[in-house]
Amino acid sequence: MTDVLEVKNLKTYFFTDEGIVKAVDDVSFRVPKGKTLGLVGESGCGKSVTAMSIARLVSPPGRIAGGEILLNGRDLIPLSEKEMRQVRGAQISMIFQEPMTALNPVLTVGFQIAEAVLAHEKVSKNEALARAVDAMKAVSIPDPEKRAKDYPHQLSGGMRQRIMIAMALVCQPALVIADEPTTALDVTIQAQILELLDSLRERYQLSLILISHDLGVIAEVAETVAVMYAGKIVEIGPVMDVFHSPKHPYTEGLLRSVPRLGASVETGGKKDRLYAIEGMVPNLLRLPSGCSFAPRCYKKTEECTLCEIPLEPLSGVEARKVRCIHA
Repeated sequence: MTDVLEVKNLKTYFFTDEGIVKAVDDVSFRVPKGKTLGLVGESGCGKSVTAMSIARLVSPPGRIAGGEILLNGRDLIPLSEKEMRQVRGAQISMIFQEPMTALNPVLTVGFQIAEAVLAHEKVSKNEALARAVDAMKAVSIPDPEKRAKDYPHQLSGGMRQRIMIAMALVCQPALVIADEPTTALDVTIQAQILELLDSLRERYQLSLILISHDLGVIAEVAETVAVMYAGKIVEIGPVMDVFHSPKHPYTEGLLRSVPRLGASVETGGKKDRLYAIEGMVPNLLRLPSGCSFAPRCYKKTEECTLCEIPLEPLSGVEARKVRCIHA
């Protein structure tokens, strides 16, 4: 199966007055055509910076310090800003978590979708608007011809997120990056948006990177999951394998801290305390030596703190990789 995206040893650092923040440090993964990769981890682990790096949207003092980002075999890192503008929207699209801040409040939503077409294709304004209405139809917006004339504030949160998806898909890109696309929405709308993304991925054979801290969302939609901690991938593999038998203590902790329905019934009605991972996320300016997770880990031995732990395949399973000497 062909890989639409291959990220190799990506490093994105922020050069601050206090020192270098390694927000993304030696991250590698691939996304095959028509498949979904889930990126999970707690806030500040580098998920969004990874996404921004792929779209080359990291602003100073941050910059990509090394690695390769291959989109259909073409490395995006050496491209000029002018060349990147032709890639963004046409070949890579992003769906952000806050549609109200991502949409322009003074332009109609139809015009904003049409603008994406006009930026990348030589078509008339009327044709671009017709394409915008078609895109709105594809994301199940009722009465799209009428809705295209609405402004963002006239639409509900779920509708605005659908507009963002329509905008991302109107030029039929090869890769869509959805950064927490359901965070600002209520639960029933979340499910609809995820179903929509999944059905559009199948229909258009899109490759999708779904960023979320919600493990249920990832289990529902992704084939592969990459778990990030302190700027590094600590575990990667097929989603069901990773969730059924996590090999990294951090993945284990994340899965155990998900609240379960009926948990207090199992313990004879006693209120179950929610599991929490001990300790705090490390300061990226002063990372501990060796494994970044070692200070919070129940399996920690002295060996863990001696040197950098590589991300290695599990014995006999090439698809599963873990950054832990106890795996």
